[in-house]
Amino acid sequence: MNFAEVSTKVQGIVARPDKVTEIEMAINTAISYCTLKGSFRNDLVEASISIDATLYGDTISLASLTRFRRFTYVKPTAVRYYMQPIGEDKIFTPKNQMQPNVYYIAGTSLTYTLSALATALEVGYLTYPAVLSGTNTHWMLDIMPYAIIDLAAAYIFSSIGDDASARTHEGRGMEFFTTVRKDLSLGE
Repeated sequence: MNFAEVSTKVQGIVARPDKVTEIEMAINTAISYCTLKGSFRNDLVEASISIDATLYGDTISLASLTRFRRFTYVKPTAVRYYMQPIGEDKIFTPKNQMQPNVYYIAGTSLTYTLSALATALEVGYLTYPAVLSGTNTHWMLDIMPYAIIDLAAAYIFSSIGDDASARTHEGRGMEFFTTVRKDLSLGE
């Protein structure tokens, strides 16, 4: 299904033609909610980030990563190990030595340290969903459209004060989402 088809289904459920804008917002909210509740392969983007080949550590911008949410892995090219994420306060050991093969994120920057020189970092990261409209598609609308439809309907029913219908549709939507999430989640 595309966004317009899902919007029509939700409009049919809530029977409120005056809520078209709210329905569109509710569909995008439901997709965002479901995206954040799981780590799905369909949201995974793999990329290579060029780094200075003469440095063992640096801070680089993540601005080139589209709708970046969080990393699933970071590794230097041509090695068999993954770098470990740490807090920015853990970059130095208690003996004041810099830890190798670690990284942390601060704002829109990635700071890393390496034990060997490399030309790039291979990364896998999860993305936030784009805001949909018109005939846009999203993989969730193909695989679990009725979870999104029920969750969007629940948001609308809740906003108009129909709590019983909101609970019914939220329960159905979450049950379907939970089932699909178990099948599709990365490492969960």
